[in-house]
Amino acid sequence: MKQQQSKIFLLMFFFLSFPLFSQTEEIIGSSDSIVMLLKEYSKTKDGNLPQKAFLIAEQTKIDSVLKKTYFDFGLQSYFNKDTANIKLTERKLQKLYSQTKEPATLAKRYYYKSLFHKVQLRADSAFYYLHKSKNISIQLKDSLEATRRLLSMAAIQFFEKDFLGSEITIIEGLRMVEPLEEVFFTGLLYERLANVLFITERQEEARKYYLKFFELQKRIPKVKLKYEKVRLNLHLAKTYEAEQNYTKAIEYFRKCLLVDSVKTKSTYRYEGALEGFSFSNFMLGNKKLALKGYLEVLKSRQARGHKRGLIFSYSLLGELYADDNKKKKAIFYAKKALKVAKEIRQSAKISENLFFLSNLVKGEKGRQYLAARAMLNDSLYKRERGLKNQFAKVRYETEKKEIENRLLKQENSRRKLELERQRQQKVIGWLLAGGSLLFIGFGASIVFNRRKKMIFEAKLQQVAIREKERQQIAKSLHDEVAGDIRMLHLKLATNKHLEEAGKLEVIKENVRNLSHQLSSESFDSVTFKDQVINLISDFFESNIRIKIQEIDAVGWLKINNSIKRTLFLSIRESIQNTHKHTQATALVLEFRETKKAVFLTISDNGQGFDTAVKQKGIGLKNMQERIEEINGVFFIESALDQGTTIHIQIEKYGT
Repeated sequence: MKQQQSKIFLLMFFFLSFPLFSQTEEIIGSSDSIVMLLKEYSKTKDGNLPQKAFLIAEQTKIDSVLKKTYFDFGLQSYFNKDTANIKLTERKLQKLYSQTKEPATLAKRYYYKSLFHKVQLRADSAFYYLHKSKNISIQLKDSLEATRRLLSMAAIQFFEKDFLGSEITIIEGLRMVEPLEEVFFTGLLYERLANVLFITERQEEARKYYLKFFELQKRIPKVKLKYEKVRLNLHLAKTYEAEQNYTKAIEYFRKCLLVDSVKTKSTYRYEGALEGFSFSNFMLGNKKLALKGYLEVLKSRQARGHKRGLIFSYSLLGELYADDNKKKKAIFYAKKALKVAKEIRQSAKISENLFFLSNLVKGEKGRQYLAARAMLNDSLYKRERGLKNQFAKVRYETEKKEIENRLLKQENSRRKLELERQRQQKVIGWLLAGGSLLFIGFGASIVFNRRKKMIFEAKLQQVAIREKERQQIAKSLHDEVAGDIRMLHLKLATNKHLEEAGKLEVIKENVRNLSHQLSSESFDSVTFKDQVINLISDFFESNIRIKIQEIDAVGWLKINNSIKRTLFLSIRESIQNTHKHTQATALVLEFRETKKAVFLTISDNGQGFDTAVKQKGIGLKNMQERIEEINGVFFIESALDQGTTIHIQIEKYGT
């Protein structure tokens, strides 16, 4: 009997466990297939493979498998320069985010969107989406992920010659990652910081951070330290080369070249060391030794098809032959350098070789080279200036939002206090109302009207206090922050840091604009009507025709300034929304007054929206909150292709 029960138990265990084992095996099989597809995609760059992998991952219906597949193939698509599949990865992550609502997935989606723009050589867009991804990681308190984004942002700024911006971004990354005692990304940030110091001619500081980077490399498990030592010595040699201490530079370049197997195991570093060794010898007059090294590096780079390196090889050979009065050979290599630089769009090297050729080639052709170089430099200057402004704008907008968020938090605290005060007043009102049954009707009416008026007056006072605080913030921004920036601008200009000074000038103007936006309009010195007319005049050049109706029908002198301020802000927000979003050609402001209230209707003939589907934006929500805060009424009428109408009603006395 016991033996029979044991058999039954084993059979039940087998049948219950079989689906679980089967599912596990299926997941393992899917993962193996995805790994094989990734390896094949890395080798063949077949654009159909990511879609196959995504289909297999989606059949598992497991979020972790989906994420890993999207992440791995998205990154490999970037390495393969496969823009179609980078875009596909971004769309897949957007779909996954819409299902899970996980902010980390949205951060990854922005990251892959930045990679798409990076491959397209759109540095400003790549920087923008990296910034958005980084901000989400900061909100999630994922300092390591935020650091990785900052590292990428700093690289873009460095490449686009925004060296000051790159340095600021790197320091922000170090502040985040150093408390984690993480080694790998901290080291990369130190190396990147040293690169910025090197390019901005602060060689002693650069050497200090290169050494810090190497000390961290020592702590990475399984790192091939002798090649990292080559990496360090190559950096140090370059700093001495920049200081024209060619003897010291040769000493460090030689250390790199003497490392066993560096030529085969770390070819690009061997090429860099031999090229630097040869250049320093050239500068010391050892031309034969320099030529021998240059030709060996050229041969190695040609074998590898390393186009960026070939530009340097051709340029250096051109300079050597020019110095040796072998003009034909110099022109030959300069033209080859120019050709390759154009192929891979290396603007700085294009400019450098155009100038070199303009000095070698006489007559009209030489003048053409010089003119082409001048045109290119002008274009590069405008592009660099535009990108720096864009990078600064992204940071400025973030800082502005942080200020607004702090103000909102303060406002929420005040509202909680106000609600508590109202609750206490309500209790007192009920106690007073219950004091006497004989006068309950009369007493309740008096208490209710008085309480309502007190609340209304308190709210108006609260609005006035808040406006005073905004004035103080605006004054601080204008007098203190803008003043400090102005002093720093003068110092930079004095020290001939003109690009950085130009960037600070833009930031200064942005701070002033923010100060003016926060600053309140004075309705004591200028009438409400004139303020509205001044506001509308700012939009004369737009395509929107703005019409005012019955503004003189309202006795504005008797209307509280806080009410006028609320109406003015509502008009400004509506005009801005209409200008930016609605594609309207006409907007009408209609005023009306009764004994108890002021009415404002704002209507446009724009594209409209479905109020049942689309949520209000931040601007409309802020408008509604301001109006309702002083016992006003706010509602919107809109439909697709039928324009939008906003109705506002505010009581004059709170009763």
